[in-house]
Amino acid sequence: RLMFETQEEWGEQQVPMDDRFRGYAEQLGLDLARYDATYNDPATRERVLADREDGLALGVRGTPTFLVNGEQLNPKSYGDLTRALDDALAKS
Repeated sequence: RLMFETQEEWGEQQVPMDDRFRGYAEQLGLDLARYDATYNDPATRERVLADREDGLALGVRGTPTFLVNGEQLNPKSYGDLTRALDDALAKS
């Protein structure tokens, strides 16, 4: 939820936002040693690049982009997103 609510602060930036995201991790009470180890692990970079390629293949052109059951959502708020997810779950 924090990433969705703060997207205007970090989206479309062309500079690394490492400190901001680490600050979010701290704000959320995450284990910072584990966060740092995972963040700096080459496997994390590989996963992000693979996810990027998957997104491009699906037609994603920006973040955040939400797909549910193959349908792209355009939520304007966190509530819009949770309602869409609840609706999709109710149909399954």
